[in-house]
Amino acid sequence: MLQAERAEKILQFINEKGFVKTTELIELCKVSKPTIIRDLQVLEKEGAIIRTHGGAKSVKKGTNFEPKQSLKEQIANESKKQIAKVAKQYIFPGETILLDSGTTTLMLANELKDMENITVITNDIKVAMVLAENDGIELVVLGGQKRKGVYSLIGPITEMLTSQFHVDKVFLTADAIHIHKGITNSNIEESSVKKAFIDICKERFLLVDSSKFSSISFFKIADIFEVQTIITDEGFLQLSDLESWNSFSKDIITAGKEEGGI
Repeated sequence: MLQAERAEKILQFINEKGFVKTTELIELCKVSKPTIIRDLQVLEKEGAIIRTHGGAKSVKKGTNFEPKQSLKEQIANESKKQIAKVAKQYIFPGETILLDSGTTTLMLANELKDMENITVITNDIKVAMVLAENDGIELVVLGGQKRKGVYSLIGPITEMLTSQFHVDKVFLTADAIHIHKGITNSNIEESSVKKAFIDICKERFLLVDSSKFSSISFFKIADIFEVQTIITDEGFLQLSDLESWNSFSKDIITAGKEEGGI
């Protein structure tokens, strides 16, 4: 198991339990104590956990919790790649699409970087850098203020520029999705930009890995019915409230499932 995969597994285990002992993590990952300690030191440096005597505890208590960009890029990495591959199937030559800021849309940008005859609008610096080398893609980067610690551009300038466009499809990301509380995010200003994206697009896709389901973050972006399609990973099929989700929406597509959805 690679360090990044192990770190993701450890973080998910700690967040589920709240507090874990080092011995539990040794058993979980089948590695030595020094290896686990090094992994915990990395996660603590990223602000993802709090190390304690003999173990570690979760910091994911409040609805405004948000891990750093470098840690986001490690969490559910394979799931996000699969989601991006499925999302690409909904993008066709001649279309104008909007890629929201986020690690999953960054994966999607990597899938799109060899396409031609599409226009891509984004507020994510990393997404723009991935696509900038391809002259077959008409790239529009929305201006604004860079958020500290991440690569999204936000603020009134971003929202004003967004309102001038008419777009075929938007591919949104979010920190949480809940049947009753809707689609939510940890940052108010970023959420306002996402709301502006929804307003200008004919068709709306939400890209979220299964860990985001049945959770609530700080600020509401939209109700679930405001997006037409949700693309997630196969972990969705293991949710304890899967039946409720199935009855709520027929437009949830699980990446990696042969038949392409549920």
